[in-house]
Amino acid sequence: MKNNRPIFHYDKETGCSTCIIETKYGKFSGTACCHPDDMDMASEKVGCEIAYSRAAIDSLKYERDNVIKPSLKALKQLYYSMNRSKKFNPKSYEYKMLKRQIECWEFDLAVINDMIDTERTWIRDYINTKEALYQNIRANRNNGQN
Repeated sequence: MKNNRPIFHYDKETGCSTCIIETKYGKFSGTACCHPDDMDMASEKVGCEIAYSRAAIDSLKYERDNVIKPSLKALKQLYYSMNRSKKFNPKSYEYKMLKRQIECWEFDLAVINDMIDTERTWIRDYINTKEALYQNIRANRNNGQN
């Protein structure tokens, strides 16, 4: 069995972190580089956390675009083909199962889109919180020197 732990790499010189995660759909990577103005506050843990979230977003987008959407499209195409037939029976078992599967895939699509949005929001909020903290620390340092 494969080791599914993320692989992290941090370059102290550049302040860049890289994360590689492996899923059943392949390997996905995310990176985070410290802004040059923030090199005095560069942190391996912060960079790796952001890189991990970006890799997770890439894996979710891959699953959405290459698994969920094509499956949903195929089921909907089958539904529209059946729906146009003269022999279409909306009470048949096949129709009910098809509709149920379409609803399941639509739910999966909504959930994965929500997960992607949540991850993006988390990254944005995390970076903004860290920036505010760093500004506060710098202000306190400057006050201590005066």
